[in-house]
Amino acid sequence: VDLIEYCIREGLDTWTPLCLHGYSIRDAGADAVQELAFAFSCGVAYFDEAVRRGLDVNHFARNVWIHSAADIYVLEEVAKFRAARRFWGRLLRDRYGATDPEALALKIFAFTLGSRLTAQQPLNNLARVAIMTVGAALGGINTLHTSSYDEAHSIPTQEAATLALRIQQIVANESGLGDVVDPAGGSWAVETLTTEVERRVADTMQKIEALGGAVSCIESGWFHRQLSETDQRRQQAIQSGEQVVVGVNKFTSKQPV
Repeated sequence: VDLIEYCIREGLDTWTPLCLHGYSIRDAGADAVQELAFAFSCGVAYFDEAVRRGLDVNHFARNVWIHSAADIYVLEEVAKFRAARRFWGRLLRDRYGATDPEALALKIFAFTLGSRLTAQQPLNNLARVAIMTVGAALGGINTLHTSSYDEAHSIPTQEAATLALRIQQIVANESGLGDVVDPAGGSWAVETLTTEVERRVADTMQKIEALGGAVSCIESGWFHRQLSETDQRRQQAIQSGEQVVVGVNKFTSKQPV
């Protein structure tokens, strides 16, 4: 909040003083709903303090971003990004009285989720990253970084980093997804999921507020326990074969790949 105040005082209108870090929450084991609810609850803590200091939300919210994960569950991720923008706009309008359209518009920097990449059959990760990228594009994110296929077992090579960039460029320039605003809008599945994700985010944030807010949930370890439990359920599903990971628990190869 000191940084937000400094940027306003010094007229640094092009700076980004705050980026809510949903990606690290997701990478630590969160599901899509927890990613948004935990990140937005942290945002509420920042915004409450900023408003308490008399800072104008219509001013500083224009340059606030969320750093979000682009996971492989395409329809849910599309719904997540759509729900995030809708929820954020309503939160700023209803809780803080924001009216500026630019302040109400959530800006999303997405990063394809590195923890979904596997060291086994690493070239499969090219397909995973491409699918994540398409989901992010369908969800209407503002900007994107794509993971390299070899990240699961080494520092990316130049070739791997270039291929990651090319995936992003092909989706941006050849797929046509960037030519349409909200290309998945109107889909029964996506609209239903968007409403469901938004509702569950609101419910989770209400629980966080009842527990004293994001800072209290961090200090008490509640956030950490929730992430651990969610991640443990996912790992158990993979180990049991209920959740398929190609090349890891199904469609494996006896020969090194």
